[in-house]
Amino acid sequence: MHKSPTLLVLAAGMASRYGSLKQLDAFGPNGETIIEYSIHDAVKAGFGKVVFVIRESIEQEFKALMQERLPAHIPVAYVAQELDMLPEGYHVPEGRSKPWGTAHAVWVASSSIQEPFAVINADDFYGYESFKLAADFLQESTDAQEYGLIAYTLANTLSEHGSVSRGICTQAPNGALASLTELTQITRTPDGSITVQDEGAHHWQLTGNELVSMNLMAFKPSVLPYFGQYLKAFLDEKGQELKSEFYLPSVVNQMLAAGTAQVKVIPTPEKWFGVTYPEDKANTTRQIAKLIEAKVYPSQLWENATQQHGKETDQQADTKLRDVLAHFALEGGISSVMLYGSGHIHDTYAVKNSQPECPDYLLQRVNHHVFKNVPLLMENIEQVTEHLRQKLQDIPGARPEEEVLTLVPTLNNQSYYQDPEGNFWRVYLLLEGTRSYDIVETPQQAFEGGKAFGRFLALLADLDATQLHDSIPDFHNIENRLRLLAEAVKQDPVGRVAQVSKELGFVQQRAEEMSTIRRLGREGKLPLRTTHNDTKFNNVLLDKYDKALCVIDLDTVMPGYVAYDFGDAIRTTVNKAAEDEADLSKIKVDYDLFKAFTEGFLQETNAFLTEEEVKSLEPGVRLLPFIMGVRFLTDYIDGDNYYKIHFPEHNLQRARAQFRLVEVLEENKERLQNTIQKTSQAYKAVAAEQLRQEK
Repeated sequence: MHKSPTLLVLAAGMASRYGSLKQLDAFGPNGETIIEYSIHDAVKAGFGKVVFVIRESIEQEFKALMQERLPAHIPVAYVAQELDMLPEGYHVPEGRSKPWGTAHAVWVASSSIQEPFAVINADDFYGYESFKLAADFLQESTDAQEYGLIAYTLANTLSEHGSVSRGICTQAPNGALASLTELTQITRTPDGSITVQDEGAHHWQLTGNELVSMNLMAFKPSVLPYFGQYLKAFLDEKGQELKSEFYLPSVVNQMLAAGTAQVKVIPTPEKWFGVTYPEDKANTTRQIAKLIEAKVYPSQLWENATQQHGKETDQQADTKLRDVLAHFALEGGISSVMLYGSGHIHDTYAVKNSQPECPDYLLQRVNHHVFKNVPLLMENIEQVTEHLRQKLQDIPGARPEEEVLTLVPTLNNQSYYQDPEGNFWRVYLLLEGTRSYDIVETPQQAFEGGKAFGRFLALLADLDATQLHDSIPDFHNIENRLRLLAEAVKQDPVGRVAQVSKELGFVQQRAEEMSTIRRLGREGKLPLRTTHNDTKFNNVLLDKYDKALCVIDLDTVMPGYVAYDFGDAIRTTVNKAAEDEADLSKIKVDYDLFKAFTEGFLQETNAFLTEEEVKSLEPGVRLLPFIMGVRFLTDYIDGDNYYKIHFPEHNLQRARAQFRLVEVLEENKERLQNTIQKTSQAYKAVAAEQLRQEK
């Protein structure tokens, strides 16, 4: 299931040639900024959230204007970009005042992005078709390493009042981007020809038909580690220079040169306009007026916003949310309540505090259709978070306030509030300055993820699992999943069973072996523990240095087996192909990521795991993708009633991808098992040596 993409707006520029804050300058008939037209088009095209990168010096003015003008149904986040925001160990050279550049802006915003995203400049008008092309690409592309560049025709991007800089696209024979060449001093002469003087050294003419980048690029979260990697390389080489900048095209070029990404060139028919020089304002205002006259935009840009996004007005929705928050023991006051993230289960809102010294909050409406008994669910979360907090308080150097989710009680000291309509609400303290990854790129990230989930289990090892409730009964029960599949096959409601005989044979051949962990549990050979049960890698929050900080999404914490948590984490860590990958040849196991995750996981858990539990980890690695494959196959046979699909055989494609992952894991079974055993033995040897020295 694809998340709605995020729009990342680079609005921290100095506007040295324009002479004032062009980000906030009015161009529409009612004071609309260019940013507002971009957001209007992006939301219409399918973007779900906006993240602004701004300077602290304009933060108050910028936020005040955006909060006043943008409809409340559009979730918005703000990220500051400052000179001293650099990777650990790097410093600003004395005398530098120039910002670090557009790629640095993306890097500082990375902790606020967990979904596919597009980057734009705040002062450029891109047009609806461009955003639609970007949104469609991000929704449809299944290759995590494929990115998109919305390419404009050069002749459609020139200023009448001076020269411009543009990234010229060079394409490979297959149409993909081969390189971006940044040319400066591009000018249209009085006779209509287009000339370029790059760095004052070369003069030549361009045809005007060249495809160019206007910084509208479509990325997956997998790109974010590269920004950190190349930023460090840039700082090593040019960090002491006072005017060098880390540009977005340079990151793209470095990825292309290294062969770590493919960039699809997506031509747009739109004509660009924007404000580079003060003289550009009149033309931009005139162009927007023409679009309003042509009914492309309403004269009052946001007049239909509430009608398009639900029956309640923004003010009514905001009032309801504030009424809910009034039942919780919050510090300070409420400045704003905005949609947050793009989760598919709960409705989540970021609550900005009106008092800077007080914390911000996260408000959630719990989906009681998925979680049938919310009071018992909240009992679990209360027990688990309190247990974790007490354990961490006894560990020197631990930070319980950052390493554990903190529930904010109601005024009646309850963990949730039920409104008159029957909705359940809860509030957490908002953990700011963190990030998560949908796709793991480096062994270090994998190690930190393994360490986080391992530490989570270790801290809960002495919490009696039988005290917890099953928030979703039979969640990882493969025997029940096989029973549901058999029922679907027997009923064959939409006549699809005949098409999936190969997949059903795959399941049948492995059904008994995949039930081993349940059988060992019944026989008392595997202890029932307090487990997370949804250890997707993006359920670990990392700090800005990619160090594991906190495990989140505690709704499925309940009794389970350690192999479940290890297996589900490996499923989403070592396979870089999409969950619904159609090209099964792309489904592979990244052994380096497996080894790193295992080392992090066992570093934290080896001391309390039994020998039988360690042996169960490898079967768990195969079991979890098998379970997912069975679930997808069952839904396909049932007629696609549970999972959202994007084409008729989507669930079948998902099932095949998961079953192929099982096969790849089977092919590597011995190597993975040996890695687990050797890692476990190594940690035991270290522990034994430490004990010997203590004696």
